[in-house]
Amino acid sequence: MEDDQRTSTTRTRTCSSCCDILWIVTTKEGWLKLIEAIMTFLTFVICAAFPFTDKPEYEFLIFVATTLFVFMVLYIILGTTHLLEKLPPALRHPILGVVFCFFAFLTLLIGSGIVFARGSDFNIRTLEAAGICGFISSALFFFEGVYYFILYRRAPRRHAEQKIPQEEQPGDVLQPSKPEY
Repeated sequence: MEDDQRTSTTRTRTCSSCCDILWIVTTKEGWLKLIEAIMTFLTFVICAAFPFTDKPEYEFLIFVATTLFVFMVLYIILGTTHLLEKLPPALRHPILGVVFCFFAFLTLLIGSGIVFARGSDFNIRTLEAAGICGFISSALFFFEGVYYFILYRRAPRRHAEQKIPQEEQPGDVLQPSKPEY
């Protein structure tokens, strides 16, 4: 009786849990994505709040931070609805995470460096704050890229899983299990 109740509750949980909102706060990956989304949001909002954002060096950081914010929100949505698990293995490969995270790190670092330097030169606190938020989010993307690199290195190799059959020696004679008459 107790086993029947336990299996029925687990079945209803798995069937009704198509949207797991707690994924964001119960997993390390969810926390990381949430903090990345907040920091990229702060980066482009603070930089866009500066009145002279029509210059290309400011627009670059705004574009990069906005794009990364949209990607983080999409990742969070796909993570809470468990659609990430249903993607093909080629799209979930850790090497794609490494490439994306290091590209995001590099672009945010360049854009944040330029904006922070402009803010320091002209003593504009708004640009310095946008640069610092960009540096923090670029550091988060760097550490996430290192995490994906570790996952890639720990992943089992395809050729290691395939067992190579031993070659037959010329002197060995295989005997059938049942003799045929």
